[in-house]
Amino acid sequence: MRVLFVSAEVAPFAKVGGLADVAGSLPKALHELGVDIRVMMPKYMTVTKVARELRRVVHTCAVPMPGWTSGCALDEAVLPGSEVPIYFVEHNGYFWREEVYGPPGGAYPDNLERLSFLCRAALAVLGPLGWSPDLFHLNDWHTAPLAILARQRGLRQATVFTAHNLGAGYQGVFAAEQAWVLGIDASLPWVTKFFSGGEINLARAGLACADMISVVSPTYARELRDPAVGAGVDDLIRERGEDVWGILNGLDYDFWNPATDRFLDPADGYATFSAGDLSGKAACKAALQVEMGLPREPDVPLVGMVTRLDAQKGLDLVSAALPELSGLQMVVLGTGAREYEEFFAGQAQQRPEVAVALKFDERLAHRIYAGADIFLMPSRFEPCGLGQMIALRYGTIPVVRATGGLADTVHEDGPQPNGFVFTDYTPQALRGALGRAVAAYHRKDEWAKLVANAMTCDFSWGASARRYLELYQEAIARKG
Repeated sequence: MRVLFVSAEVAPFAKVGGLADVAGSLPKALHELGVDIRVMMPKYMTVTKVARELRRVVHTCAVPMPGWTSGCALDEAVLPGSEVPIYFVEHNGYFWREEVYGPPGGAYPDNLERLSFLCRAALAVLGPLGWSPDLFHLNDWHTAPLAILARQRGLRQATVFTAHNLGAGYQGVFAAEQAWVLGIDASLPWVTKFFSGGEINLARAGLACADMISVVSPTYARELRDPAVGAGVDDLIRERGEDVWGILNGLDYDFWNPATDRFLDPADGYATFSAGDLSGKAACKAALQVEMGLPREPDVPLVGMVTRLDAQKGLDLVSAALPELSGLQMVVLGTGAREYEEFFAGQAQQRPEVAVALKFDERLAHRIYAGADIFLMPSRFEPCGLGQMIALRYGTIPVVRATGGLADTVHEDGPQPNGFVFTDYTPQALRGALGRAVAAYHRKDEWAKLVANAMTCDFSWGASARRYLELYQEAIARKG
């Protein structure tokens, strides 16, 4: 089976969000299952800073655009730690920029044209490359134009569209006046599913045009049928029915490994650890308290958050609940909405048991996962979530709201409890779950069992990749 995996961002070459992590990991796991999978992304400025060796495999290729012909070149490397080829589409006018989608808090005005070009280039280079896939795996609205082209042209290849986040701000909505760069035949009846009311919605285009669809957790797939979560795509989710699969993202267990984590530097007081020897975790807690200016209190539970500071992540619940919480310490890492940055900065100034770092810091993120006792994710909605999986890997017990992938991975009841869960989206429910976690922390035998359960969970990419392989097979079979 031959698969072209197209994404606007792929770690470590360019990363804005979790999409990049998936695009940098899932193809490796599929390759291990025998899939001839190749990845394609734009050649941004960041690529040359990361890629050790780039090989020019297509020197020039004409790319037909609506009303004119442009061109591109294609460079090749491999995903780090694998033999998976990754192709970089070179067009300096579109992609040789400092940012992937635009400056912080903004977007490039020609994003629709840039991404339309990427999708058309993905088709155009196949001839010069001398390789053709059986299936295109498209990721988020950025690559939905390829699903439109595949359906409009009647291509033989099957298409799978994965929606990593279908929140209202993540659907790729553009004014109708810009849609001409997609070259859509507006007379086709199915076009109205995503092109109407004076705008075009590329997430809806992917959902309407792809042969099969996946979202990033089984619970999220069910929740999207509800207008309260579906954010304007719920009708298509219901219409596509069994074409929509929920498949959990996996975690890169080589990178996120407390036994080998390079960010747990002994020079700073940190230490690696494993399920069989947790002494290093205690050292990490002490070092984190020192680094963040918290009182060094080994018997006080330390709550960590590594998060984007916005309403989706449940920060309104935290801001309502935190002033009334006691008997714990908290460390927060993240950036986002000014109101939440100001709230946490104020809490850190007023309360010695609260520490805040308003920045992106990968090293500190690893140290929080390793040094905290409890990890808080009270999300309003969470398509999949990786934070809770990382926390479990590091023996840090999650407290989560039962939504999306959080509900699929964290369980308070049953034979193997690994965290604490609340359902109602209220500060009271959050305080209740966190209170249960703090109480359990002080019952050492119970806590040790929770940590053991957490660290034996397996959310590596293997099981998820097998589900994606089944999805590919289904899409190809339906295509005939």
